[in-house]
Amino acid sequence: MSHYTPLPSAEFLANTDRLSPIVRLGPIDDLESALESSWLDVSRATHRFLSLLREFDLRRGWQAYGCTDCAQWLDFKLKLSRTTALEKLRVAKALWFVPLIDAAFQSGELSYSQVRALTRVADETNEADLLAYARTSTAEQLEQCCKRLRHGDERTAGQIARRDHEARSVALYPHSGEILVKLPAEAFALVEQVLTQMVETLPEDPARGTAAARADAFMELVARGRAADGGSTPAADSTAADYQVLVHVDAQALSGAGGEADLPLPTIRRLCCEGSLVPILKDGQKVLDVGRKQRTVPLAIRRALAARDRSCRFPGCHHSRWLDAHHIRHWCDGGETSLDNLILLCSHHHRQMHEGGFRLRATAEGYYFARPDGRPIEGRGTESSAEARSVSSAEDLSASSAEDLSSASAETGDVPSQRSRLQFARRSVPAGRLQYRG
Repeated sequence: MSHYTPLPSAEFLANTDRLSPIVRLGPIDDLESALESSWLDVSRATHRFLSLLREFDLRRGWQAYGCTDCAQWLDFKLKLSRTTALEKLRVAKALWFVPLIDAAFQSGELSYSQVRALTRVADETNEADLLAYARTSTAEQLEQCCKRLRHGDERTAGQIARRDHEARSVALYPHSGEILVKLPAEAFALVEQVLTQMVETLPEDPARGTAAARADAFMELVARGRAADGGSTPAADSTAADYQVLVHVDAQALSGAGGEADLPLPTIRRLCCEGSLVPILKDGQKVLDVGRKQRTVPLAIRRALAARDRSCRFPGCHHSRWLDAHHIRHWCDGGETSLDNLILLCSHHHRQMHEGGFRLRATAEGYYFARPDGRPIEGRGTESSAEARSVSSAEDLSASSAEDLSSASAETGDVPSQRSRLQFARRSVPAGRLQYRG
């Protein structure tokens, strides 16, 4: 429910004695200046509070009250929620290691919102550059920049990807007829695009607003899903690309050298296993060259892979739909896009390989799967490579597929250079299906 505060009445405005003695009605420029000056005081006071809080925590002053930690003391004495208290403590401690940002915050040059974003990514190597950017950007622009840097950092990207995936949910509220959906960024982008394109196919209705049109598009997708044949599966060699999700990532970030990324690196590496790449050479914000679109896994190899594996190769999994081609050694790390370096995994186990910490390697005896703790996983899927791959002989492929396969390496092209910025187009299934399809 939205809350609306009505404007003061004329009688109230006429009685200036009821207004604060600090700020009285006057020229709007004076009021603006007073607001800016007041905010500088707030920033300086916040810096002093965080400095005192850091010392209080280091000296463990909260123990005198029987608290388990400083966050509990902040809740008890200052009435801060634990989430807010922990974030204040994190920023207070982080400021100790970024003296330039700390000094700018102390002078009121930076707001707490900016400092909170900066302290998540700043260190001695990038502090000066980030501070220069913060001085000329809005808080939202800085937040998005720092978010992309976190996504491009291998130390934190995996945690972010797992957190976003674990937070996915659909909540149904029957009494109000509401559905609340929370999705990872790449899934949300796909759903948004599907709904947008579906809205365009609806009959014109001047009385229907944007939100109502999305609701009708959603129900149309539900109707199509119910009408679809449950046993039908989109062809493995389908070239349909009705919907795409575009993701930008610095090439050096994919190789572990740091950089910006729209999504956490493990998620992007998973999407890049089987999709299309467009190398873009940039100099700062200036685009110097845009290369041709390249399929990560050429169509002929994808067909041969489907003929060989037929279903998810993860031990104990028998899913034969919504399968992804997974690079055993990722092409970002120098792995080849060949049958020997590819394996079919269902979308769930593909995510586990990249965001979940599971590991896989090919051996002469078959495939070796391991849990995040290093313990091996035994079962179907780890059998002899020669036995599993026997169906992929040249006789099983059509003449045209065999010809395509012989030239597949030419289709993939070279991996973009370190100076490139990749634009990734993720291919999905035709209308009515919201799951990723390889």
